[in-house]
Amino acid sequence: MKPEDIIDAMNSIDNNAVFEAQEMRKQKKKGKSWIKWVAVAACFCLVIGAVLGHFHFKPSNVTDPTTQPSTLIQNIPPVKNPFAISNAVYPDMLKIPSEADFTDENGNVDWVAYSDAFSIWSKECNARKNNSVSAANYSNFFNTTTKKFFADTKGENLVYSPVNVYLALCMLAESTGGQSRQQILDLLGAGSVEELRSNANKLWMSNYANDGVKTNILANSVWLSDSLKYNKPTLDILANNYYASSFSGAMGSPDYTKALQNWLNEQTGGLLEEQSGAIELSPDTLFSLASTVYFNGRWESEFPEHLTKADTFHAVKGSQTIDFMYQRLDGKPFYTDDNYSATYLDFQNGGKMWLILPDAGNSPESLIQNGSINSILNGSTPKNKQNNVLINVFMPKFDVVSSINLNEYIEALGVKDVFYSTKADFSPILAESRPAYVSEINHSARVTVDEKGCTAAAFTVIAAEGVMVPEGQEIYFRLDRPFLFVITSDDSTPLFVGVVNNVE
Repeated sequence: MKPEDIIDAMNSIDNNAVFEAQEMRKQKKKGKSWIKWVAVAACFCLVIGAVLGHFHFKPSNVTDPTTQPSTLIQNIPPVKNPFAISNAVYPDMLKIPSEADFTDENGNVDWVAYSDAFSIWSKECNARKNNSVSAANYSNFFNTTTKKFFADTKGENLVYSPVNVYLALCMLAESTGGQSRQQILDLLGAGSVEELRSNANKLWMSNYANDGVKTNILANSVWLSDSLKYNKPTLDILANNYYASSFSGAMGSPDYTKALQNWLNEQTGGLLEEQSGAIELSPDTLFSLASTVYFNGRWESEFPEHLTKADTFHAVKGSQTIDFMYQRLDGKPFYTDDNYSATYLDFQNGGKMWLILPDAGNSPESLIQNGSINSILNGSTPKNKQNNVLINVFMPKFDVVSSINLNEYIEALGVKDVFYSTKADFSPILAESRPAYVSEINHSARVTVDEKGCTAAAFTVIAAEGVMVPEGQEIYFRLDRPFLFVITSDDSTPLFVGVVNNVE
């Protein structure tokens, strides 16, 4: 096979959580010190904590972590953790073949061997895509939560990873029972925990990527108090289906808190070292569920650095002078609808970042609330599409950070019982009957975009006029005012959604 044929083959891969109301709210406020916001660089991190209010229990026998087999997490440099009960083993992923590996000392390339290796790698990629969860099992959760979370941004930037929150709530469902579990299943659109488990596993498998070109690392863990007994079968389910590692230690102790900080640091490539230092586990915490997503993708077509120039971004807070990247994209699809225009940037080896620019007089948030862009957010196509258009993309370099407490949002979406100790059922994970409730569900994110690509995950909103341009003409797409961005995976699963109201 010739080099040109191999390149053509590469490009053809398919990219596609009175007494009850008062007392428990007081407990929640006191429990808020157990964890502080994490400003996530190039990742999303969500931590759920179940807190045992003012009750005190004597330590009970737990499994000694030092006697448990420990398998090192593959693909990520492991941090030795004395609190580990079990470490998740990530699936091995073939790296995209490198021409250098098939070149001899004389510079001759064994194109047959290279082609065979590429074929094997390509089949693995397609197998993962074919294992993806159906859109119907995910889109309702995506649409419902996105509308709720972006209802009032107060003119601030906001980034949300639906995949991250979905998987964290799946683990919470596995840890609960009765009506507590049913409310989560209803929100996640699953008829049973078995169906949810299957959906979550497929979602994990189809989005996990670490092939040398694109990185999308999903990691989960369970942090237990050594003052309680736990049900090992539930931990096994979390390990086998969610790749969740388990840890046990003295809640509130410096060493155990440091272990959690190290784990978060490890799973986010060291990008959260400063932010993870702010995390604290309260002595009242019974267990915590932590979920992270780390994304890094290079543009298929990079922005030339010499064309990056300072220009004005008309932010909500006022005009800002920031660096704009520029490139011409020939033959790119351009979409328009009633009140926005949009296009997308491809990542190498699959996936996209949609850039959505509201028409003048509209806000990015309004596009989410009125459902104008559901066609894009659901992975389908807006009503007006133009092919083969020359698009001049003017896109700001940005570094956006947002943090959101999801308690009220998740409760408003129907998951109520887990927030009240008189109703919450944690019997699947707790071996003893203990009054417990979820005190915090925190979601933080940071997304950085530059000429080479996107480190993290999030959608960037594009600035352009929502005017239909005849096919074949030249379009100037300027993201110089608040815009929306959505990052989708190979199979069009929305990974991150973001509103950029200000460039920082």
